[in-house]
Amino acid sequence: MKSINKTTALLAIAALFGGCSAQSPHNAASPAPSEAVKDQAHTAQIQLDEQNFTLKQWKVDGSHITTVKGTLLLDNQPVTNGILHASSIKRDIVTGEDGAFALTVDQSLLADTQVKVKSLDQATFSGKPLTSEMTKDLLAAETRINVNYPIQVKQVENSPEDPAKVKVHGQVLSGSKDDVISFFQVDKYRIGGVVKDADGKPVQNAVVWFDRDEGEGFGKSTPTDENGTYSIYYMPEDEETNLSVTLGTTRYTLPEGKVFVMPEKTSVQIDITLPRQGTIIEDKPPTLVSVTSPGAIYTGVLVGLNVPKDVEYTVTIPDKQGNFVVTLPKQVWEQQKPAFFETKISKFVDNIKLTWGDTLPPNFIEPSDNDPKLTTTL
Repeated sequence: MKSINKTTALLAIAALFGGCSAQSPHNAASPAPSEAVKDQAHTAQIQLDEQNFTLKQWKVDGSHITTVKGTLLLDNQPVTNGILHASSIKRDIVTGEDGAFALTVDQSLLADTQVKVKSLDQATFSGKPLTSEMTKDLLAAETRINVNYPIQVKQVENSPEDPAKVKVHGQVLSGSKDDVISFFQVDKYRIGGVVKDADGKPVQNAVVWFDRDEGEGFGKSTPTDENGTYSIYYMPEDEETNLSVTLGTTRYTLPEGKVFVMPEKTSVQIDITLPRQGTIIEDKPPTLVSVTSPGAIYTGVLVGLNVPKDVEYTVTIPDKQGNFVVTLPKQVWEQQKPAFFETKISKFVDNIKLTWGDTLPPNFIEPSDNDPKLTTTL
């Protein structure tokens, strides 16, 4: 048997395992890029031409509606076909080839609106699909649009009642002389009571109606609950009113020619006992008992401070000129420099009667996510 050298043997083995075709190192296929290599971080921005707007009154001509233009950018270059969403707008906002978009702002609504990227499924950057890192950075981008009344801090003084506190005198400013600020005041009074049957048991699902002749001044209560309790909120006038109660298909009324005289500028408790027979409500105690009661629904703009919940402060209801006073710990005002917030609320207050300039109890108002946060001028 002839012998062969080691080099020849190794080449033969290599050819066998390589499918009988040997390749030189120069002809071998290059390895695929590693999937572990991460895309670089990017700078994503939602740029708006304007972000802060002064609250306006609603106008019939639509002048309270404003158009805001913006651009979706990645590393200062436009993103095409991105879909944005503004928390106050239901429809999608799509970016054009230059990354531009437009949205409408209702300046009659007090709001802090978040604008962010909703979807990038069809989006491109420099004509190419987005990488995963681009998508992640764009989805994290957001901006905000504020509609509010500007606030001016006019004076800060030590509290004469407590040297550890300060009184911050501020003013809510309207956008123009024609705009009237809707400050916190009585909006509606409560008419409520209990409906019972002839045996004194509460009647459920009865509805109490108030209206003038021919249906004017129409008012309809909530259906009575299991305790027979009903309520309705509106601004009563000193006038004659028809009072009736419906229960299923049956309608109970006052005697013919009788009316209920609604007292003005007050809440009223009206307890009604339905007749055992017939549909006529006897218009005198104990079947019809009416007394004035405290409480009213107050609606309008109030000012508060963005401070931790454990910081107690008080604020007054802005007067007709928008002047208000916030009293808070001196250390908090000087060290934290808290921002104001504005909120429009509607709230039933049953234990006190409020008017402009009155001091509200601590924690009477708290900011919501959509309430504008404001920096101030001094």
